[in-house]
Amino acid sequence: MSALDEVRDLAEAVVRRRDLELWDVEFAGQAGNSVVRVFVHADDGVDLDTVAAVSEEISRGLDLKDPIPGRYTLEVSTPGLERNLRTPDHFERSVGDKVVVKTTEVLTGNSHRIEGTVVEASSDVVVLDANEEKVEVPYGLIKSARTVFEWR
Repeated sequence: MSALDEVRDLAEAVVRRRDLELWDVEFAGQAGNSVVRVFVHADDGVDLDTVAAVSEEISRGLDLKDPIPGRYTLEVSTPGLERNLRTPDHFERSVGDKVVVKTTEVLTGNSHRIEGTVVEASSDVVVLDANEEKVEVPYGLIKSARTVFEWR
């Protein structure tokens, strides 16, 4: 099992006990001096005290299991208003939201960047309404995606 999988399993167990949802886990930096980012979510929001408690519990678990070689910094937060979308579930939960998707291949026009509203998300593709044009984007072609927050 990889270090990322071990961190994800630990974080999943911690957030589940608190009736939260694990949105994502990321590793950044380089070996020996990395950053582990854990994003937690709840439909009614997550307060700072809860983030601190989750961080402390994950930190204790990582100290016990020690799955990450070298030094690392643990960061626990919410995914924020403009959140990364990585899984089909993320896209399903974002139906109706405006997003920016960068693809590995040009799918529409002459750009790898598609901005639009998530219309539908299945296990294989996400469908975007990009300027009243429906664009099917297979998940395998998505390089990055995030929601776009608009002030109303």
